[in-house]
Amino acid sequence: MTSRTFSNACIAGLLLLLPSCGKKNADANAPAVTDVHVMRAHEQSVDLTGYVPGRAAAYRQAEIRPQVSGVLEKRLFVEGTDVKTGQQLYQIYPVPYEAALAQAKADLAHGEAERVAADARKARFTHLSGINAVSHQDYDDAVSSAAQAAADIASAKAEIMSAQVNLDYSRVYSPISGRISRTLVTEGALVTANQTTPLATVTQLDPIYVDLTVTGEAVSRLRESLMNEKRDHTSTGAGQVDVVLDTGRPYTSPGRIDLLEVMVDPGTGMTTLRTTFQNPDAMLLPGMFVHATLHYGRRKAFLVPQNVVLRDLHADPYVLIAGSDGKAVLRKVKIIQDSGNSWVITDGVSDGDRIITEKLQTLQPGDSIHLLNEPA
Repeated sequence: MTSRTFSNACIAGLLLLLPSCGKKNADANAPAVTDVHVMRAHEQSVDLTGYVPGRAAAYRQAEIRPQVSGVLEKRLFVEGTDVKTGQQLYQIYPVPYEAALAQAKADLAHGEAERVAADARKARFTHLSGINAVSHQDYDDAVSSAAQAAADIASAKAEIMSAQVNLDYSRVYSPISGRISRTLVTEGALVTANQTTPLATVTQLDPIYVDLTVTGEAVSRLRESLMNEKRDHTSTGAGQVDVVLDTGRPYTSPGRIDLLEVMVDPGTGMTTLRTTFQNPDAMLLPGMFVHATLHYGRRKAFLVPQNVVLRDLHADPYVLIAGSDGKAVLRKVKIIQDSGNSWVITDGVSDGDRIITEKLQTLQPGDSIHLLNEPA
């Protein structure tokens, strides 16, 4: 083969390779397309809840203390049982108080006898004074004696009332209905009026308070939900409280809110929410720790799996949406709480949006995508 023939063959070969090279360069310059799965966003009614710690507290509690001094004669209840309002619990030795009452009654009888004589003398001297048969001094003394006798009677009646009260206080009654504790003082012990140590404690267990420790933000959300219910004349369940005992067992009856504290601790940002629960079986006891679920009501929102929601450098949440142009679109969203393994989102997502659920760590906004599914 001559050199001229060889050159012509090489040129022909290069011409054949040129279309192939052009195709490869075009493929290299084309944007990459990422295959992804998506989920369809559907707006739904979502129960908004918050999980907070709580502690049970007595609805009523009375420390039983003696109001008179004396020897404790009898205990008239069984420890740990239920007692009623007005039920006698203790008897303090009553004889000194019975004697004081008898003495006060005797003083009253003596005073009444003195008053009869004083009134008669006053009447007699009044008549004699009218005919100038006695001096003015004698008349004044008679009037004064009658007034003194009346005052002595009033004093004696007051002494009777005081003695009767002290005698009544020798019988110690329960001021409330509830469950009584063990006795802290035994028969034969000397007790004193209003002593520091109580004889026993009566606690009303049904109903019972549960005090919840919540944030100021939670209180604001709850107030807003309650105000919306009142304005719209609807019931969304706002304000309902459910608790789980420290054993992990759910408590059967829901509670209701009784009190929203008017101040938030500036140091912690926390406040107290007082709730009331029916407690007929005494499953909740004062001082018991519980886990509470506070219901803020229901509202329209989107439930999006937590692993689908990303955060930018400012920790703001966002999702990637499959755009109609076949590209990934960034949407910033507003999260108000979690619900299981999902976030409750109220803003940033529209009904029917296709949210990308995979390859989120490598996919960037504006990247071309190909959907592997088309959910309803």
